[in-house]
Amino acid sequence: MVLRAVDEQFPLLIRAADGVELALYRACGSGRRAAPPLLMVHGTFSNRTFFLGAGERGLGRYLRDRGHDVWVAELRGHGRSGDAGRANAWQFEDWIRLDAPALVQGVLEATGAERVAWLGHSAGGVIAVAFGATGHPLGARLAALVLAGSPAPTGLGPVQYPMAAAGLTVTRLLGRFPARALGIGPEDEHPGIFAQWMRWNLRGRWLGDDGTDYFGLARRVSAPALALAGGGDRLIAPPRLCRDLLEATSSSDRTFVICGRRQGFRENYNHHRLLASSNAREDVWPLIAGWLEERLG
Repeated sequence: MVLRAVDEQFPLLIRAADGVELALYRACGSGRRAAPPLLMVHGTFSNRTFFLGAGERGLGRYLRDRGHDVWVAELRGHGRSGDAGRANAWQFEDWIRLDAPALVQGVLEATGAERVAWLGHSAGGVIAVAFGATGHPLGARLAALVLAGSPAPTGLGPVQYPMAAAGLTVTRLLGRFPARALGIGPEDEHPGIFAQWMRWNLRGRWLGDDGTDYFGLARRVSAPALALAGGGDRLIAPPRLCRDLLEATSSSDRTFVICGRRQGFRENYNHHRLLASSNAREDVWPLIAGWLEERLG
C-alpha cells in the first residue's frame, strides 16, 4: 500500500464513528521489521509528546530505531484530535468504543497489516483491555499488549480514594481537570471523560452506561500481554492493581514486572518516569523492546 506523507509533524487524520477526527503520527525512520505495526496510546493529561517528545521522552523513536513501525495516537480532546465543541458530551467510554476501533482500523488500513500491537501508558493501557472486553471484531486483531502503569479498579487505597473524590469535585467545579496548573501533564482533561473515569475508580467497577462490565469481561482479551508497574508508584497505579488488570485477561502468555530497585532496576519508578526518564531509557525501554520482538518475530 502506498502511504501519503505521514510523520511526526503531519498526521494521518481518521474519523471515529461519531465523526470526531483523530490524529495518528508515524515515527520517522526506516528499517521497519516485517512484523505487526505498533500503536502507542497515551493516558490522561497527555498527548503524542509523551512518546515522541524530544530528549528523554523518546520511547516511540527508540522502538522505531529497533525496527518497529511505530504509530502514535492522540485521543479525542488531546493534541490535534477532537472537536472542542463536543467536549462536554464525551465520556471515558468514547475512548474505548469510538477511538480505539478507529485507531486500530486506521493503522491496519494505512499499513496493510493483518494485526497491530498496542502499547498504552496508564489509561492508554486500560483502553486496550476494555476495548478487547467489548468483543469488537477488531479486538481480535491485537497481536500483543504492553500495559505500562495501567491499574485495575480493584480497590483504591486510603490515599487514592480521597484523591479521586477530590479530582471529581474539582472537575465539576471548573468544567475540566486542571492538569497543567497542577504540573502533572501538558493538557487539561475534559470534564465528561475525567468524571466518568473517577466515578468508576470510586465505585471499583468499570461499568458502562449500558451496563457493560469492562473489567469483568476482560477475560475476552487473550493476546500476549506485558504489564509493567512502577516500584515507586503508590498513588496512581500501584503494582497490585497493575497485576490485577493483567490477571483479569485470559492470555496464556502474561508477563508482570515491577520496575524497582529490589528487582534490579535503576530506581523505584513513579507513574510518569516508568516510561519517560533517562533511567527508563536504560533499563525499561530495552525490556519492552525485547519482549515485543520475542512475540512479534
